Amino acid sequence: MTTNRCVYIPFTREQAGDFIQEAEKANSLGSSGKTHHARKFTVICYGDPGKGLKALGCATNTRILIAGHGLAGRPYISNSAGQGQKEYLPFNAVVDRMIESGLQKRYLGTISCDVCYSSLKSSKNPAFADLVSRYLHKKGYRLAHTIGYMGPMGAVHEKLQGEHKFLHRVVDLMDENNNTVTVKSKDAKVRFWGMKSIPKHLDSLASSLNTCPPF
Repeated sequence: MTTNRCVYIPFTREQAGDFIQEAEKANSLGSSGKTHHARKFTVICYGDPGKGLKALGCATNTRILIAGHGLAGRPYISNSAGQGQKEYLPFNAVVDRMIESGLQKRYLGTISCDVCYSSLKSSKNPAFADLVSRYLHKKGYRLAHTIGYMGPMGAVHEKLQGEHKFLHRVVDLMDENNNTVTVKSKDAKVRFWGMKSIPKHLDSLASSLNTCPPF
C-alpha cells in the first residue's frame, strides 16, 4: 500500500478537532480492502516537528489533502463545523503554513482542498480552492494545481447506492429538482491552476480567532 496521500491539517494538533481521527479511519478502511484504492494516509498538523511535507517528494501521483470546514466563496476555513470556539484561517495563511511545513516549489502533485463547497465562488469572491491556487502561484509554486469540490464532502469513505463494490469519498449535490444526490468525489471536483491574480480586497487577510470576518 503506497503512502501517496497526506492529510494536511493547517491547525495545531490541539486545534485539529476530528480531522486526525477521520484520517485514521480512512487508513483503516484502505488497509481492510473496503475502498477502491488502497491508499495510506499520513497526517501532518501545523506545528509538528520537522518539515513533514518535504518528505512527500514530488511524484505526480502524490496528493496533499487540506482539511477544513468552509462555505461557498468564503476565503477562510475553520477547524470546527459546529458552534463554539473556532479558529479561522484565510487561504493565504493556509498556504504559508504549508510552506512552513516543508512544501517544495518543485512539488508536482495535486493539492486537494477537502473543504465543503471549496470549488464554488460567491458574488464577491473566487472559490477557496481557486484562491489557494492563485496564492501558491504568487509565491512561486508553478507546478502544482489545486482541486475543489462542488458541495458538502463526506469526511470518511461511504457506501453509495447502487452496484458499488467499494466505499468511496463522496460529495452531496443538488439535482434539478433540489433533491440531494450523493456522488463520488471525482464527479464533483474542479481543478484550478492559479494563473489569475488575487482580488485586492482579499490580498492581505489575517487569521482571526473565534470569529469569521465579513466576506
